[in-house]
Amino acid sequence: MTSIERILDYCSLDEEPPAQVPRNRRPPSNWPSHGRIVFDNVSMSHSSDNQSLLALRHISMTIEAGEKVGIVGRTGTGKSSLIQTLFRMGILVNGQIKIDNIDIASIGLDDVRRRISIIPQDPILFTGALRSNLDQFNEYSDAEIWHALEQVQLKTLVADKMPNGLHSIVSEGGSNLSVG
Repeated sequence: MTSIERILDYCSLDEEPPAQVPRNRRPPSNWPSHGRIVFDNVSMSHSSDNQSLLALRHISMTIEAGEKVGIVGRTGTGKSSLIQTLFRMGILVNGQIKIDNIDIASIGLDDVRRRISIIPQDPILFTGALRSNLDQFNEYSDAEIWHALEQVQLKTLVADKMPNGLHSIVSEGGSNLSVG
């Protein structure tokens, strides 16, 4: 019964904004090039049915390029909601979010979600090849992926501990890998 409830919940979700927008509204190919993030009076809701129930209320802050910021708070205080707004995963009720002077509401979801990333506290891994977990859209060559692994000091680990390299299978939830 739980599966049916989840399917029904999924079917009742609001449709997301367009994944792509006309070329004249796309950000430059090198966006974001610096990483300055400005939240200007941002209020966000998780529900279009009840936009008065806000997860975030009038948040204004600037995170300068290269600045490290820690978001601390108790459960339910909006830490995850703040991150979700960067990926346009909630209803922006008020305000504006700019990354390198571009309002993220003015560009397509593909451009936003493919060009920024986060490292979550609890990593999400899918059953299948390591390669598809690292490059789900198959946009990069094996050499580029190995180079990225080298940059984050994981190339040796993958080469030594995973007999099939990038084609090694990741178990459900990454249970056959260490999160450490």
